[in-house]
Amino acid sequence: MPGPTAALTRWPSGCGRNKSMRRFASICGLGIIILSVSACAGPRLSPINFRFPTAPAEIPRDLAAHEWAQTEWWYYTGQLKSQDGGSYGFELAFFRRRTDLDKFKGLSLSSWSRTGYMAHFSVVDENTGKFLHKGIGTFRKGRARYSFERYDLALDRWKAGGDEKSHFIKAMTKTTAIDLNLEPTKSLIKFGEGGVVAKEEGVANYYISYTRMTIAGKLVFEGKDMPVTGVGWFDHEFGFIDSTPMDGWDWFSIQLDNNTEYMIYALRRADGGIDSTSKAYRIDENARVESIPLGEADVQVLSKWRSPETKAVYPAGWRIAVPRWNLDVVLVPKVVGQEFHYLGVTYWEGSCAALGKPANGQAYVELVGYVKSNILRMTKIR
Repeated sequence: MPGPTAALTRWPSGCGRNKSMRRFASICGLGIIILSVSACAGPRLSPINFRFPTAPAEIPRDLAAHEWAQTEWWYYTGQLKSQDGGSYGFELAFFRRRTDLDKFKGLSLSSWSRTGYMAHFSVVDENTGKFLHKGIGTFRKGRARYSFERYDLALDRWKAGGDEKSHFIKAMTKTTAIDLNLEPTKSLIKFGEGGVVAKEEGVANYYISYTRMTIAGKLVFEGKDMPVTGVGWFDHEFGFIDSTPMDGWDWFSIQLDNNTEYMIYALRRADGGIDSTSKAYRIDENARVESIPLGEADVQVLSKWRSPETKAVYPAGWRIAVPRWNLDVVLVPKVVGQEFHYLGVTYWEGSCAALGKPANGQAYVELVGYVKSNILRMTKIR
């Protein structure tokens, strides 16, 4: 997750992501509420758990959905190679939101449905610059299957599932699709204390990841069917979020060729400051994790890009340096136009190259808060 500073050369206004549970509450939970809602409230669910979590995350149990969680998402990104030299980036994310506390124009959403579901899918052709994306969502339980017993998700024909040994993901549009198998090459990463990440006093949620996964499967891009291989990243966050409102975030997942990974986020508070919970993490070759406050990392914006659709101005290149880790890399978007739109929700989620030391590599970057949606003003999400 993320946030800004006064200096534009560091964290410019409108950024963010710890991939905190804010991700869904801000960019997706808010989009779900304007879907057609023909479903009834549905069966009674166990109450949302408001308590500060203390039990460590466990696998495979905590890959599955959690009935007590207010907000939950499963998130994949990666870079793919085809046999003919093609290079592609992709994102696939599934979201689940309990509506117990949510209101739309003063009306309780739980009177319509107790749970909202959403998924986002995008693929970018890094050679041609073409970016294709789609979102789907519903309040209707009949269209969604989010198992509480095992990791098994489906929203319409989009699917994800697996265990600690392997995952599968599927998504499709009329012209583009992925059908991929992913295998972790490192053990599960539990951020924070046993997977519990504190956001502020008395508030925390779970955050677990596989930061490096080998990928094999099939990609269809604009009707062209091809086998692909690659490297991916998986995040799962779940719990209750009722912390200080965030204005946005910048989030970085970096995979270097020396078998190390970095997860860095800056959360911008509504008052214009960077939240003190913003951090940087390093995962070494043996899956050992070290974290530091974001203030010990030097993150500089090197260039910007103006969206022709929304007119929003996004950072479009970064230098990230952490002397204690001998890290000094420049992140360059493979394609600048990777802006995602669905139901009035807009953010930038893009494949990037990582160049520098201790090694080159690849990255995915998420930028939220650069476009202010009308949904944010119409909705009260607590």
